[in-house]
Order: sequence, then C-alpha cells, then structure tokens
Amino acid sequence: MKLTLERRDPDVVTAVTRSADLLREGRGLLLDLVDRAEARDAAAAWTGRVNTVTARTDRVDVDALLVRPDGCVAWALPTGQDLDATTLVRALGTWFGQPA
Repeated sequence: MKLTLERRDPDVVTAVTRSADLLREGRGLLLDLVDRAEARDAAAAWTGRVNTVTARTDRVDVDALLVRPDGCVAWALPTGQDLDATTLVRALGTWFGQPA
C-alpha cells in the first residue's frame, strides 16, 4: 500500500512510501489514515514496540490499521466507525505483550 506520510501538522507532507518500508524495523505499526487521535492515544503505551504513523492513502474502507511485523493486519477500524479502544488494546496486548 502506498502511503503519504505526514508530520503532526497534517498540511505538511514529508514523504511517499510503502507500508512494507515502515515494517523493516521488525516492529508493529499503527497506521492512522484519517487523523484519529483516539486510536493513537489508545496505543500510546506500546510506543516501545509499535510505531505510530499518520498517513494518507487511496484506501477508503478503514480509518486505522494495526499491522504486525510480518505485514498481516491484526486490527482494523472501519471508516467512520466509533473506536472501541478495548478491541485495539486487546489486539496490542495479544501481538505485542503488555504495555511498557
């Protein structure tokens, strides 16, 4: 999947890359595709094991994805759906252990 990465200021585009490039470190990846701060906040305790990236893509069926280091999706937030933080925290705990 091609991504346009953004800084905290969503008006400043910093790079175009592929999701595989972001997984090279062997860490999990939370892709925030529509600037859902509540998803980033729910994953904050796992920053030692999971990179969080805000990006844009052509994909329109999800607002956020939790991707395992092997590239498989462990959790997805469908477009426009309210975040159930419990399911995201459960997926983070299952795949990346207890928060640091």
